[in-house]
Amino acid sequence: MNMSEKSSDFKSVQDVLKRAILLEMNGKEFFSMAAKTATSPVAREIFEHMVKEEEHHLHILQLTFRKHLDAGRVILPTEEELQFGFQDPIIDKSFLLELRNSAFDSSAISIALTLEEKAFKFYQKEEQAATDPEIKKLFTWLTDWELEHHRKLLALEEDFREEVWNDSNFWPT
Repeated sequence: MNMSEKSSDFKSVQDVLKRAILLEMNGKEFFSMAAKTATSPVAREIFEHMVKEEEHHLHILQLTFRKHLDAGRVILPTEEELQFGFQDPIIDKSFLLELRNSAFDSSAISIALTLEEKAFKFYQKEEQAATDPEIKKLFTWLTDWELEHHRKLLALEEDFREEVWNDSNFWPT
């Protein structure tokens, strides 16, 4: 092996799932704190939605862990199990205006975006380093899952930035 290559530190599927569960628990705590301290009711709704998503992710990871213990191999969740039964909050001009008027709320979204980015990059790195096919399969799935969360927050941040730029008549050339 080339010295610049790094093998994954994860030696078992259970190790991977334990780490993923911990990351989701941390995300849930962050969004819960953000919801409690949000000054905008609409931002509070977004953060509460994110708490519910993280709780759903925790449930799915715990289910995946139990399936692995029972079967001795990775069994990814079914589409039905992955269904998230909560409606996405509506992001409209009034939400973006409220967000603009609250430094904490907009900062919390930026921090959340950074956390999600760190999660999917971590999973990508481990996926590339993994040699065990089951661990690689799990990291691929986790990467895709976190990328979807990241995309949602990125779209929100981009809408917010565009709203601020429109209101300020500022457009970089």
